[in-house]
Amino acid sequence: MSGKIIPAVPTVCADRFYLSDKAASEIGRMGGFAWADARNAEELGEMIGGSSSVQVIVSEYVPVNDAVLARAPALKGVIAYGAGYNHIDVEALKRRGIQVCNCPGENSQAVAELVFGLLLSLLRKITTADPWVRTGGWAKAGMTLPGWISGQELWGKTLGIVGLGHIGARVARIAHGFDMKLLGCDPFRSTEYLDKFGIEQASLTETLSRSDIVTIHVPFIPGTEGMIDAHALSMARPGMILVNTSRGKVIDEEALVRALQAGHIAGAALDVFDAEPLLPDHPLVGMKNVILTPHLGALTREAGDRLSASVARQVGDILGGRLPEGLIP
Repeated sequence: MSGKIIPAVPTVCADRFYLSDKAASEIGRMGGFAWADARNAEELGEMIGGSSSVQVIVSEYVPVNDAVLARAPALKGVIAYGAGYNHIDVEALKRRGIQVCNCPGENSQAVAELVFGLLLSLLRKITTADPWVRTGGWAKAGMTLPGWISGQELWGKTLGIVGLGHIGARVARIAHGFDMKLLGCDPFRSTEYLDKFGIEQASLTETLSRSDIVTIHVPFIPGTEGMIDAHALSMARPGMILVNTSRGKVIDEEALVRALQAGHIAGAALDVFDAEPLLPDHPLVGMKNVILTPHLGALTREAGDRLSASVARQVGDILGGRLPEGLIP
């Protein structure tokens, strides 16, 4: 449908994300919806084509900004499919009285579990051991094992959590199962809140300097862009492991590459990047002390079902003139 005018429906899905059959049926009963499959805001605007029928836009990645608003005169609300909404021009929409919503917390368990999947893969050398076995390698009793196969345990290590929203809190819960010591950095959370999760409150510098592993769970906003820069990395405990499943731009990738090459940062597990998709010639690609995944933190069937249900409820609320559950103030 790319490049074509969408049919006259009240709800438009800007890009192809997972939508459960149940949610699709529910939205369908509200007048129907259309997939735009747009690549950018300009293309989405062209597909809408000035239609007065479009009242709700749901978008995972495609920007919703003035280029779209100029072609959607009847728009009532925009829903970000997920927790992040930095691709939506919130101020531009609010100036026009258009509601902006997201789906906070629905993918928290999926992302939190991925953090530990990445860590176990990195620390236990799983992604290196698997192809070694497939080509005839084996760790036989009594033999001298290759140096790379000797990994590390999570048990007893200090985990620093930067950002203690829905995902950071779930990471903390899982970490207790590994008997990890927890430090938390979040200026918007009280000591009482952190105490509920057994987290010691710390500044960013303290978190970096005292933690064996640091995992990032902050939204991408002006205050977090590039927060893990060369100076911050220089404060890190030597041999620290860095995990990022939030947004790529919160880390200065060039500084991280230098810290990894120097050995000051022992390893990194990254699901998000400054520019996506990651290009094959990026320096991170050739590093053996790095685990890379393609922004799949929320990609579980269960999280997709929860996100779909939230989207369907919020579409119904916007069309029905009610306040949606994920309304961004």
